[in-house]
Amino acid sequence: MEKENITKIYVTGHRNPDVDSLASAAALAELRRRQGYNNIQAICPGVLPEKGKYLFERFHTTPPESRNDIYLRIRHIMSNDVPCIKAGIPLLDAVSLLKSSEHMCLPIVDSNNKFLGILSPINLLSHLLGIGFDSQSSLTGRTINSSIDLIAKVIKADILTGTETEKIQKFRTYIATMGVESFDSHIPLNEPDELAIISGDRSDIHLRALENKIRLLIITGEKSVEPIILNAAKMQKVSILKTNLDSAKVIGRLKFSMPVEDFALSEARLVLHPMNKVSRFFDQILNTPGDIIPVVEDDGELAGVVLKKSISETPPHRLILVDHNEMDQSIPGAEEIPIIEVVDHHRIGMQPTISPIKFTGDVVGSTCTLVASMYKSMGESLTPDLAGILLGGIVTDTLNLKSPTTSPLDKRMLEWLEKISGVSADSLMEELSRIDSPLASSSPEIVINSDRKTYNNGKYKFSLSQVEETNLELLHQRQEELIQTMKDIQDKESLNFLGLLVTDAVRETSEMLIIGSNGGR
Repeated sequence: MEKENITKIYVTGHRNPDVDSLASAAALAELRRRQGYNNIQAICPGVLPEKGKYLFERFHTTPPESRNDIYLRIRHIMSNDVPCIKAGIPLLDAVSLLKSSEHMCLPIVDSNNKFLGILSPINLLSHLLGIGFDSQSSLTGRTINSSIDLIAKVIKADILTGTETEKIQKFRTYIATMGVESFDSHIPLNEPDELAIISGDRSDIHLRALENKIRLLIITGEKSVEPIILNAAKMQKVSILKTNLDSAKVIGRLKFSMPVEDFALSEARLVLHPMNKVSRFFDQILNTPGDIIPVVEDDGELAGVVLKKSISETPPHRLILVDHNEMDQSIPGAEEIPIIEVVDHHRIGMQPTISPIKFTGDVVGSTCTLVASMYKSMGESLTPDLAGILLGGIVTDTLNLKSPTTSPLDKRMLEWLEKISGVSADSLMEELSRIDSPLASSSPEIVINSDRKTYNNGKYKFSLSQVEETNLELLHQRQEELIQTMKDIQDKESLNFLGLLVTDAVRETSEMLIIGSNGGR
């Protein structure tokens, strides 16, 4: 079996698990773990049956974890290696980070790692062209939301005077290249606390701007600012930034001083949740612009991202099937995960695999017989408790060697396991037979589904169920309600026929209730 790039290997029996499938899954997972597969886990499809619960408790062993499905989830393929853009930095720095990351887009998060949006070239271009934005708030308009601190950082300026430099506010930007006499007519002075005037070495313009108590004066060029200007600015509480950049470069950079979170709050077109099924969002992920899709928890925290290329890669999980090999009988989601091994004693009905797999099959009465023989042939020791688990699987599936499917290998393995566990097969069978009477205490749905397998040979689709009972009279008493439930299942699943086999292991007899597609029984 391959070991690289595997997050988890699941070992699972069939749906509606019986003791044989549970015991063989647990024992095979332990065998493979000893061979170096620390990321392997036995699972129980659905609810652990009472007999299985008793067996594992009886031998002080943790049963396989119950799982409703093993669908590939977004959390299984998401990545945490993609850099995030932190809120509060200027757009210019965010664009630099995006460029250096070599990704088409990056997520934006706040100080608590809450997801805010996506920065992408598409959004940048839309801003530059004013598509979908107010002409004044686009990257070519006059209006910006920023702070004096961020502006100073972007235009590489020194803060010569200023108050509340960290405050984010709206600025309306103008370049003052005219004469003083034209200043008032060119610059709207009705809201001076929002004005940001850009000017070169023009003391007269500077003083005129200061007289009007504007919010910000940006002085460009290499000449130093005259003391009279600084003093006037302090008196009028006007902030002054001094940069060596020329006015054209300042204008080009100024819009990029806005906090990045103000720029792209609504850009993410697809946001995923860690528990989303990959198959459900496969097409949406492929059709989403950009190469990453954010993954967000219920509380809004960014859990990671999905790289678009990852959904076309081999899934990170692998699957080992025991006591079955057909997908219709397996745990939901099994069809999405590569199968690397099968251990079974039923017919072969599985679909072809892409790569070669290990397949262990034989004409025996129990899958636990095959797993036990693996331990013996490989020279692996069995603890008394593990041997007891395997013994329980054999006695229940072969009806303590009384089933017509029993083979000589079943008998040999049973005797070997009896010696190691220190428990006789007869006594264990008697113990397990006392565990609940399905026909006396369970609903018709539970009786029929407790160990039901569905088969499809192309022409016919049918299901067979089996339960063990010590009083076959109960079958006769509940026959009508069982038949009605069987009809409901047959209609819902479009089955040609459905059979329920009730076996009395003590008296070595069975009776079958069966209905066909024409309603006959």
